[in-house]
Amino acid sequence: MYAIFEDGSHQFRVSEGDRIIVDRRQGDAGTEVVFPKVLLIAGPEGANIGVPVIEGAQVHAKIVDQFRDKKIIVQKFRRRKNMRRRKGHRQHYTTVLITSIAASA
Repeated sequence: MYAIFEDGSHQFRVSEGDRIIVDRRQGDAGTEVVFPKVLLIAGPEGANIGVPVIEGAQVHAKIVDQFRDKKIIVQKFRRRKNMRRRKGHRQHYTTVLITSIAASA
């Protein structure tokens, strides 16, 4: 059994026991997280497709880790204008463990 859910502007295909990386969520390790925007749930008996979401369906997960990605350099340059900007950025992420997929709440 697997589900496709939306979080922010990303869609994830998950099964129970999967570990995925999502944008930063508040909470410490062990905190429960619920993703309510489930787009599809599929199993051996067939697929249930939402229009656009499945009412009452949820994906439950547990926070495993909070971390920051490697640094990227954002650089702007305009020729002949003596304009140069250089800035670093590190994105915050959360690793979650999918604990269950509920077809209805």
